[in-house]
Amino acid sequence: MTTNETFSLGVTYWPRRVGPLLWQRYDRGAVREELAHIAAIGFDTVRFCLLWEDFQPGPERINGRAMRRLEHALDTAHAAGLRVVLAFFPVAALGQLQVPSWANGPDIAGALRRARHGQPLLLVRPPGLIRVLTGGRYRPVQCGDFFSDPTIVEAQRYLVREIGGYFGDHPAVWAWQLGEGFERVHRPESDRAASQWFAAMSDELKRVAPRAICLGVISPTGLKRRSGPRPEHVAQHCALAGVTVDLPETPADYQTRHTNPAAYLHVLAAGLAERRIIVVGVGMPTVANGETAGWFDDDLYGRTALMYRGTAGEQAEFLYTALERLYTDGAAGVWLAAYADVPEEMWQTPPLDRTRCYRTMGVVDGLGREKPAVSAVRDIARRIRSASTLPAPPSAVDAERYWSDPEHLFHEWWREFNSSR
Repeated sequence: MTTNETFSLGVTYWPRRVGPLLWQRYDRGAVREELAHIAAIGFDTVRFCLLWEDFQPGPERINGRAMRRLEHALDTAHAAGLRVVLAFFPVAALGQLQVPSWANGPDIAGALRRARHGQPLLLVRPPGLIRVLTGGRYRPVQCGDFFSDPTIVEAQRYLVREIGGYFGDHPAVWAWQLGEGFERVHRPESDRAASQWFAAMSDELKRVAPRAICLGVISPTGLKRRSGPRPEHVAQHCALAGVTVDLPETPADYQTRHTNPAAYLHVLAAGLAERRIIVVGVGMPTVANGETAGWFDDDLYGRTALMYRGTAGEQAEFLYTALERLYTDGAAGVWLAAYADVPEEMWQTPPLDRTRCYRTMGVVDGLGREKPAVSAVRDIARRIRSASTLPAPPSAVDAERYWSDPEHLFHEWWREFNSSR
């Protein structure tokens, strides 16, 4: 059986009590209880985001405490019967760009070190500033190209070797996600450079974990640029491909609870890749503490985005419809954005202090109570498990035509897709 012959119903795991501080304030009992609950709901896959700065505090340093906590999380997930996806370098996490402090500017020390070994001294100062979360604070920095900067790529290889070598044979690990959101920080110099990065990271991982299954995830940003990353290139180097449908860049056109945006991104990315792909980040925030359902301005990836916050019932309806539709459309899997809301006392913790939608994106509320969405997920899970065959995948897309003008065709094809559904 190939990796694409089953449907993966998954969720990204952020603990209810500490959310983005998972690896800093690790609670063994809470992790054990929550992973067991995730399995009981009907999810078969859980995604752990290995926040870059938490695991790699320096280019050649690994956080041993975070590694031990990851080992416990993997053991616990395995005991619960869950498959785990480990996400390396999740730069785009919880709605903000998160970059290690050692990777947020020109590498002067690294350039001098390479010059001492006979390489030419070259310092490139990237144009423009971008706001990132680094060292626990938001700062405007000049990040380089994470796909090709020599020092950054060398550090990435190091982290892949260390974590892949240690956990490559762990029975809970199903797939390894290679990065997420680099193109949001800095446009790759070319589609070829982005493709070569996926090839290099995949090769590095398989040297230490020969049986590793690699996953590459495409963003809407990459789909609108010739430089990508492109779905067909990711599919060439990774056994699994995915597309993130996180809220700020889906072409929603004020559609309150419509599933067309996620469905369109899936059809487009899968058509370009010419294979089944996984849809990542499906979700809807819900009202809390007397809020009213409706549109609100949120801060996502450093810019203002108009978001919709629904009632718990609206969230359940949306998730049921989205899961059913994406399954019927031939997706290889759907992973929800978050397992649990975080309590109000965590709302001022970065990045939740700025990205409000992720405070209440879970299927469990901040007190640990199941929302109606849990019943929706359970119903879909039963239907999927009882099906004997998977629906057909989306049709192939003319990649040559699309990449001739991706910015224009992304929006033109969206209008055509939206008007026909």
